[in-house]
Order: sequence, then C-alpha cells, then structure tokens
Amino acid sequence: MNELDPILWIFLGALLIAQATWIFRDARLRREDYAWLWGLFGLINIPSSIIVYILVTRRNNVRCAGCSKPIPRELEICPYCGSIKAEK
Repeated sequence: MNELDPILWIFLGALLIAQATWIFRDARLRREDYAWLWGLFGLINIPSSIIVYILVTRRNNVRCAGCSKPIPRELEICPYCGSIKAEK
C-alpha cells in the first residue's frame, strides 16, 4: 500500500463533505425546497454534484428590482418583498 493513499482518501472525503455543506447552506439561503436532499446529493461525487446543483437552481431566474433576490422569470410579484415587476 502506498503512503499517499490514506492521505488522498482523507483529502477526497474532506472535499466531499465541504461540497455537501456548501450546497446545503446555499440551498437553505435560497430557500430551496428539500435543502437537506441537495446536501445529500453533494456527497455523491466531485465536481459534478455542484455543477448540477448550480445549473438546476439558477435556471430561469431573474433578480427582483426591489430586493435583488432571484425569483422565477414567470412571477409578476416578488414573493420576498412584494415588488410588482422583476428586472429582465
């Protein structure tokens, strides 16, 4: 067994935990449904989990003119601050 193997496994494990933690915290900040499931998804592999998460959660979103939070493009009223129109 190579001396580098245990260090590599520890590094990869730490990287997976860091990725899952970031995804979970970001999902909670964005008020995504099932943030805990996103966090578990982050434990699958590196880096495709984070790439999929970013692509899925940031599609079809625009920034609200009032509070600058991302909201779905089809909404006319911001669910966070109640502004009437969103920036296009």
